[in-house]
Parts: sequence; structure tokens; C-alpha cells
Amino acid sequence: MIELFDQVYNCAHRGASGHAPENTLAALKLAVALGADMAEIDVQQTADGQLVLFHDETLERTSTGTGLLAERTLTELRVLDAGSWFSQHCAGEKIPTLVEAISAVRGCLSLNIELKADSSAPGMLDRLLATIADQDFADHCVVTSFDHALIDDLVSREPDFATGYIVGREGLPVDAFRSKVDVLSLEKSLIEEAELEFATAAGKAVHAWTVNDAEEMSRLVALGVGGVITNYPDRFSDTRTRPTG
Repeated sequence: MIELFDQVYNCAHRGASGHAPENTLAALKLAVALGADMAEIDVQQTADGQLVLFHDETLERTSTGTGLLAERTLTELRVLDAGSWFSQHCAGEKIPTLVEAISAVRGCLSLNIELKADSSAPGMLDRLLATIADQDFADHCVVTSFDHALIDDLVSREPDFATGYIVGREGLPVDAFRSKVDVLSLEKSLIEEAELEFATAAGKAVHAWTVNDAEEMSRLVALGVGGVITNYPDRFSDTRTRPTG
């Protein structure tokens, strides 16, 4: 299992998405160059059962495609441009597969693999676990989702696998600290000293999202978060270890 408690992760949100098109290999490679040690990526399943990096249900915002990603095959997605929406300098970036993402970051970054909330498609967990096993990457990733039932299913199948709940401004579910997940990925406004104390007592790391202000990063690190998820990993403090005393 990935080590979650001996350092504070500088986690690049969708790669270094403040500087490059999100969820692309360019964003992941730039995250490495800018000092990140983890990257959060969004993973969905195509119509032909392939796992790819993409955030939205529909293709329009961050590619030249239209319609639902889940209704497109990998071959259909490969012809799309996933970079020119961000900048003409990024034109030609493709929607990558999870295997390509792992290959691009191996030895440089751990991954926070977010399964999208509507991604409980038939066979998706099987394919995810098979991919991570085939790539020998289980010790370098954590799998998270807003779909807590999906994560609970994963935990029941692979209890030694690092997993986490993502929680937005609606607040923590009542059973969050009693759950079997390892990480609580919380919207930054939810994080105060009490939440961190409860999480520590429950043996869970807390990762904060999405934090782009350097002073806010420092505040959260001082409180004791285990990871800061940011579009700008270059703004993160050089501190990688938990404060002591």
C-alpha cells in the first residue's frame, strides 16, 4: 500500500492543470517538472471498456468532441484534440489511457485515481484492478471517488488497497470516520482542527482540495493535512514532512 502518513503530498490536480490542459500527459509531465509528488487524475470508462483520463461526462469543454464520453470508443476518442481548448500551444494533446498515464509518471509521481461518480459501469472495477496489477502500481496509488458505494465495493474486494472518499461542501457523512477507507479527500472549507483530530484518531489521512493560494496551503499543512491538491504545484511549500511538536 502507498505510504500516506509520513509526508505531505503536493498533489497536482488533474496534473498541473493551471499551466497545461487537464488530464493530459502534458499536464502530468509538467507536474513532475514543477515539483509535485502526486497527481490527481479523473478516470472514466469508454464504450468499449477502456479506462481513460477525462473529467466531464460530456466531451465539449475540454476536447473537440461532442456528446457523452461513455458512448464513444477509444478509437473515436483518439482522433480528438484535448489541448487546443486550453492553448494553441497545446494543440494535438490526446485523451490518454490510464496505462499511458501510469507509464508517464512511473518513478516520478504517485497517483490519486478518482473514479467519476457515474463510473459504476459494468466491469469497471475489474478493469481498474487488473490494470493496476498488470502495471505493478498498487504501492503507488490511491483510488478515490464521490461515489462512496463504489469505493466500499472496491474495499470489500481488495481490503489492502489504498482508497478514499471525496467529500464536497455538503459535509462529511456520519460514518466517514468509521469507514474502512484510508483517505478523506475534503473540500478545503471543511478542514479545521477538529476534523483533523477525528481523522487522525481514526487512522485516516486528510487531503484538501482544491487549494491554489500559497498561504492557504501553508495553513493546511500546519494543521496537519496529508496532502494538498492544487492546480499549481509550483506554489506548494518545499516542506514535505509533517510538522512536529
